[in-house]
Amino acid sequence: MVMMSDSRWMAAISGAVLAGLITVAAAYQAQPQRPADNQAIRVEVEMVSLPVVVTTPEGERVMDLRKEDFLVYEDGVLQEIVGFSPTEEPVTIALMMDASGSTETQLPRIQNEAIRFVNLLHPDDSVAILSFAEDVNLLEDFSIDRDRNAYGIKETRPGGWTVLYEAVWLGLEEVLKPVQERKALVLFTDGVDTASRKASRKETIELAKETAATTYAIYFNTEMDRRRGIGAGPTAGGYPIPGGPPIVVSPMPPAGRGTSMEEYAAGRAYLHELAEYSGGKVFDALAMQDLGPAFEGIARELASQYSVGYYSNNTKRDGKYRKVQVKLKKPGLVARTKKGYYGPKPEKKSR
Repeated sequence: MVMMSDSRWMAAISGAVLAGLITVAAAYQAQPQRPADNQAIRVEVEMVSLPVVVTTPEGERVMDLRKEDFLVYEDGVLQEIVGFSPTEEPVTIALMMDASGSTETQLPRIQNEAIRFVNLLHPDDSVAILSFAEDVNLLEDFSIDRDRNAYGIKETRPGGWTVLYEAVWLGLEEVLKPVQERKALVLFTDGVDTASRKASRKETIELAKETAATTYAIYFNTEMDRRRGIGAGPTAGGYPIPGGPPIVVSPMPPAGRGTSMEEYAAGRAYLHELAEYSGGKVFDALAMQDLGPAFEGIARELASQYSVGYYSNNTKRDGKYRKVQVKLKKPGLVARTKKGYYGPKPEKKSR
């Protein structure tokens, strides 16, 4: 795991967020511990929590299932389900918006669609708003107040470079990791990183394998604007003004950095990896008119997501990757979840 020692990195999180995370951690630690008898192994390992979306073969979401309807396998071995949260349980969401230079001319409309997205969520779903360009910025702490969510979204300001990997690392490891309830990272980006130094693609993919949070991504196509270095024209509420002169999007990455077809293809593949390993999904917004339906699709997914938990009966501390699979007892249903997780690492030998 990458170590974050730079003071600017931690400055991305406000004091209010840190205080909130500490409060959550303290409350969790204050809960009564499970009895030691018959649970010695379970005290030593963490519960494996799986986000699960269930659909019919036609893609319709199924939202009325119980714990008894699920079967969980780890490396082919049936596990005992001990934790279960139905779809009506609230979700804690970190909404991270790419505000790099390529989004500049469409930012007002992006903001409007993002506000509509948070208004589609369940009233008890808590949302934090973050943006990233040359830096990662927390714009609004976790809140169920949709006016506060909207205020944070409207605070998004365009930048130039893109520290996507650092943003993903921060969102999963620092913002969402302390949350014990159902949680998700909603990522709006073209998938192209041009400036990360404190986190890498590989490290964030490994983190997606470990995390209990689901990653959903909206792939926003900025390729043509980036390659030309211009926007579509002046904007009013996100819509180009007919006949307006082109606007130079500045600053832009230099030629050969984040502008090639290969980099865009790799960026899109990166988003699919994040989603697949964490049990999420990528929604395409190849044109601005696709943005609203993409946000709506994520809202529907979050409203139909179960949380299924178990303690692995594999007690080895080998740190190896373990594949998981969720099946339904009812025929004809399809379950989607994360691909697996890393087992506990070996204990360090004392000298």
